[in-house]
Amino acid sequence: MAEQKTLASRRALNRTILLLAWPVMAEMLLQTLAQMVDMAMVGRLGQAAIAAVGLSFRPLFVGQAIFLGLGVATTALVARFIGAGETRMAARTAAQSLLTTSVLALSLAAFGFLFSREITAFMGAEPDVIDLGASYLRALSPGLFFLMLSTIMTSSLRAAGDTKTSFYAGMVANTVNVILNYTLIFGHFGFPALGVQGAAIATSIGHFAAASIIFATLLRGRGGLHLNWPDFTTLDWPLIGRLFRIGIPAALERLIMSLSIMLHVKIVATLGTTAVAVSTLAGNIEQLSFMPSIGFAVAASTLVGQNLGARRPEEAMRSGWAATRLCAYFMGTMGLLFILFPTFFVRIYTDDPAVIGAAAQILRIVGISQLPQAIGFVSSGVLRGAGDTKAVLAFVFLGNVIIRLGLSYVFVVGLGWGLWSAYAAVFSDWIFRGVALYQWVRLGRWQKVAV
Repeated sequence: MAEQKTLASRRALNRTILLLAWPVMAEMLLQTLAQMVDMAMVGRLGQAAIAAVGLSFRPLFVGQAIFLGLGVATTALVARFIGAGETRMAARTAAQSLLTTSVLALSLAAFGFLFSREITAFMGAEPDVIDLGASYLRALSPGLFFLMLSTIMTSSLRAAGDTKTSFYAGMVANTVNVILNYTLIFGHFGFPALGVQGAAIATSIGHFAAASIIFATLLRGRGGLHLNWPDFTTLDWPLIGRLFRIGIPAALERLIMSLSIMLHVKIVATLGTTAVAVSTLAGNIEQLSFMPSIGFAVAASTLVGQNLGARRPEEAMRSGWAATRLCAYFMGTMGLLFILFPTFFVRIYTDDPAVIGAAAQILRIVGISQLPQAIGFVSSGVLRGAGDTKAVLAFVFLGNVIIRLGLSYVFVVGLGWGLWSAYAAVFSDWIFRGVALYQWVRLGRWQKVAV
């Protein structure tokens, strides 16, 4: 009887995790597909247009790190309050986070709009690309404001257990984006052909649509949180301080990850154009496994935060392990497919024999990285949900900077080894982070972190 009860409890927990995770997985898939369609339409305008889009908004990703950090902090605090039954404080936290984000996001959007030419030129754009890049960034800047607001509002809803609203909002935004891309890039239905500027306008309107849907949900209280207008009229500095205390390490973590990925690509680029093409393809293929795993990490953060708020640390631990186990099953299966059938995945993108052979070798290394990556990724979600963002920052710094970048430089530049060695360094990073984060979660110190 006890075994049956345990089995039923485990199944119920797994079902809860999957219910939280699947909308996030679907949302990530929709975003990826929309980006592919977006780039395919821009690609018809020529190489200069592709370069303008690719170069102009990259530097703003660095500024985006602070909003991702605030999103982590919002999830941790809102989930704690929800778990403790303090729905009023949960709503106030969401409102204060959104108010703070509005000020910061407006500054980022204004910077992108006012210095669009300088940003594009800073990225090394050719003269014929600078004008295109500047026009794209100016039209995209208002959309960045709404994108940052959506990031915080989505974090609040997910902390309350609502992962479906952002999925539905994303469906609307992506549909609007694709339709308006077709209309404004090429000049259909009586509209002028605006080229890359039309693509940016379409993206901005899509972000506005998503933010409006999510904000309306929060105002109506249908997502587990009910925002109140009085919470937007004053700044609660102690509460904002708590958000930044959790959010700054999370922001630094995202910044380190973004910079390390960029520097890793620069190291790979020393091996030539084919190596960059192979690396790009391998990264796109890995998204089939990596993007859905975000859903399991979100589920872990939500359940851990809520259980800690309800003073159930054992349940928080159990939820974390259950999410890790499910993610390991999924990513382990994908890793096995990458190892056994790498050319099948590569041929989806290219018929070039030189690229296929090299990419298949890299994809096998990516395949064996999937299990430690699953453990490391969801374990990070557990710690973020508990508010232990400093630990995640420390492990990300050691793994990304010291191991991944350090070994890549030694292997590729110092020893002159091939592309495989750069991915051996990535595998070493994930082995370290998987083991280290697993042990840190097992120790349980995160269960006592004060947020």
